Amino acid sequence: MKRSGNLREAGRRIIRDIRQYIWVAAVFLIYYQILHSLYNAFCPFLIVTGIPCAGCGLTRAGLYLLRGQFVRAAFMNPSIYPTAAFLVYCGYFRYIRGEAVKGIRAAIPLLVVSMLVIYGVRMYLYFPDRAPYVYQSRNFLAEQVPGYRGWMQKLLEQIRLLRQ
Repeated sequence: MKRSGNLREAGRRIIRDIRQYIWVAAVFLIYYQILHSLYNAFCPFLIVTGIPCAGCGLTRAGLYLLRGQFVRAAFMNPSIYPTAAFLVYCGYFRYIRGEAVKGIRAAIPLLVVSMLVIYGVRMYLYFPDRAPYVYQSRNFLAEQVPGYRGWMQKLLEQIRLLRQ
C-alpha cells in the first residue's frame, strides 16, 4: 500500500511541476522555432560565434541514450552520462523522496567541470571537422563583425595544418 501511495504522490509532484513551469516550455519552443529557422541551430554560443559549446550534441546524445544507443550517445557528447546521472539523482530526491536534493551545491560544479574537461578534450581532438564539433560559418559575428569571417577562416586553416 505504501508503495502505491508514494507513486501517486510522485505523480502529483510531477504534474504540479509541469503546471508551474509550462510557460518555460512555451518560451523554449518559441525560442527554438525562431533561432532554428534563422540559423539552423539551437545553441546560443554556436549561433553567436559559430563555435560549438560544451553542451552541443547533448540533446541528440540524450535522445540516443533514451533509445538505448549508448555508443552513439557517447559519440555525440559523452557529457550525457554525468548529466543523466545528475538528472536521475535530482529526480529521485524531488519526486520519489519528496525532499530537497542533497549535495546539489557540490554536484552542479562537478557536473560543469566534467562537461568542460570533456569539451576541451573533444575540441582539441575533433574541432572543426567532426560533428557536433564543427564550425558553423553562418553565425551572428560573421554576419555583423567585419573581419570575423576571415579571421575564423585563418584560424580553422591553422588548426587543420597542425593536425596534418
